Amino acid sequence: MSSTASINRILLIAVIVLAAALVAVLVYFLAPKPPLMAKPLINVGTNSTQNQTSPKTNSTSQSSSSTTQTVSFAEAFERGVENWLGLICIYNKYGGNTTLNTVNSIYIIAYNYLYYYEQTNNITYLLMYPIAQYQYLANKYPSCAVNESDQYLANVVMGALSNINTMAYTLNVPGNLLGTPPLFIVLNKANNITYVLAGASPPLVFYAINYSKLGNITTFTYQGQELGYGFRANSTQVSFIRELASSGLGIGNPSANITVIEFLDPECPYCAIFQLEYGGYLDKLISSGSIYYVIQYFPTHVLGYGCSSQTIAQMLGPYCG
Repeated sequence: MSSTASINRILLIAVIVLAAALVAVLVYFLAPKPPLMAKPLINVGTNSTQNQTSPKTNSTSQSSSSTTQTVSFAEAFERGVENWLGLICIYNKYGGNTTLNTVNSIYIIAYNYLYYYEQTNNITYLLMYPIAQYQYLANKYPSCAVNESDQYLANVVMGALSNINTMAYTLNVPGNLLGTPPLFIVLNKANNITYVLAGASPPLVFYAINYSKLGNITTFTYQGQELGYGFRANSTQVSFIRELASSGLGIGNPSANITVIEFLDPECPYCAIFQLEYGGYLDKLISSGSIYYVIQYFPTHVLGYGCSSQTIAQMLGPYCG
């Protein structure tokens, strides 16, 4: 295949992926939701940030039109991307375990706000939690309180989505698996059996780990929808997955046979739900040394904030359709 044809195919995949992602984001933002969460979780903020990290119940009486005047889509986008940059800073300064603990903490914050959104359908809660996460990070790790220009943040998002497009092309990932994170890649280095999996429920990543260890290749479906599949990666694909692992935030035992790469967004509701429900088991696999866990960026939900802001949408260009 010529280089021009390859580029065209990547661009086509990009359009499909981003269109699906944006539709998913906007549907999540605007559609009425049934209550899915049983109760809000405990506050993870310190005394100085408790009001920011835990939404007040009396705010449920406020209307979206009045409250969103002070919390804009642009600010949610800015803080959302800066949360990812803050995680990179924490990883570089404090290491993988601290980063993993921080991911868990900011997802608890997100979960709290999502609970109140489920109960009230007030979009303000969706706009507030990136800001609350940022305030938590800035309080706990002041040196990692990132403050970048909108254009720089837009470039970060576009670069990450370009990385997703390259991954999809190299691993032949179908578009239906690319709508929203979390997205997992599982590689068994001993036999090159690889799984690509989408979604937070059911937790297919753990089944994929076991199947790859057994040398089994299968397809995972849930409620009639294909959510993952296995294949034996060729040498080019194995090399690419190893590059993904080396360029991400690696945590655990790099010599483990099993590498698990999670593409996530700190603002992704489904990532938060997965982490809260199944993160403990994932943490045990990491701490035991049986897997090498790598975090990569998949900014679909924060893209929804950006594309809902006229100023930032212009910077994101074709990524907002």
